[in-house]
Amino acid sequence: MGLGDGMKLRLGMKDESIGQRCENCGRALTAEAVYTREIDGSIHYFCCSHCADSFEGNRSQHCC
Repeated sequence: MGLGDGMKLRLGMKDESIGQRCENCGRALTAEAVYTREIDGSIHYFCCSHCADSFEGNRSQHCC
């Protein structure tokens, strides 16, 4: 098992997330730059924890 494989497992990253973009800032996700967070029962993909915090905070400010 290579370093990249361990990284995917540790972060809970799925192969289909590679090539997608951060749901907060739009940065391309790579094996080295991906962060997942479960929000309202769904897994969301971000480039870092700061974007996840911002995304989650913005969702709580909206009524729907």
